[in-house]
Amino acid sequence: MDSLAKLITAVASLVAAMAWPMAFLIVALIFRKELKQTFGRVPTFIDRVKKASAAGVAIELDRVAKAEIEIGADQMGKVTARQIEAAERIAIQTQEIDPQTLLAELDRLCLEYDSIRRTLPSGSERTRAMTRVVVKMRALAPSLVEYMDAYKGSASAGSRLAAVTMMQMTPRVADIDWLRERFFSEQPFVFYHAALALENAASVCDTPEKKERLRETAQRALAKVKNFKGPSDKGTLEILEVLVADLSPPTRNAD
Repeated sequence: MDSLAKLITAVASLVAAMAWPMAFLIVALIFRKELKQTFGRVPTFIDRVKKASAAGVAIELDRVAKAEIEIGADQMGKVTARQIEAAERIAIQTQEIDPQTLLAELDRLCLEYDSIRRTLPSGSERTRAMTRVVVKMRALAPSLVEYMDAYKGSASAGSRLAAVTMMQMTPRVADIDWLRERFFSEQPFVFYHAALALENAASVCDTPEKKERLRETAQRALAKVKNFKGPSDKGTLEILEVLVADLSPPTRNAD
């Protein structure tokens, strides 16, 4: 009798264990059409979330640029504490976003810069418009610095400018030799931003050899800017002159 009772208990346990899987399978078979339609909507929902995230990034970039315009920082073009804070905030807020979403936004800014250069006449209006693009690029730069090499090697002036902003915002990745070449192959607007990138790179130079290399680069860039055919940009000249002076070894007075 004990053996029969144990057998009945074991069978009952087995039936109970199989009941839920069997029930689930039966329900799945009965409602397979409805389930297929439901799961078919999932990618669409995910796409909507991605689009909403991309829109949110664009709105945040516009907000940053507007704030800089209100305080007049866009006219100076330098990296501000507000821009650094915005870049850090965006990096945190977009941790769960596919990097391709941010790259698409940066590429859009690169195209915008190229379009401004082609369509607007040289002058203060064009400079302000291009600087606003730079401010937005900086907000994305730290989040995308691992893609910098692709932008450095691009045929697009806007993409190369994006690489410069990455070096401005993350001085440790600054490519000194590549920045030097900007003064021989780009336009004056980029001279200024390459000079800013060199200035920021100086803050992380930790050896005499690196400082000397940076000084030589700044000196060559300064000579190029001074001999540039066209109006000299005082801001670029000032940055490079100060950089050369700060990095030069102290002179010894003769006894």
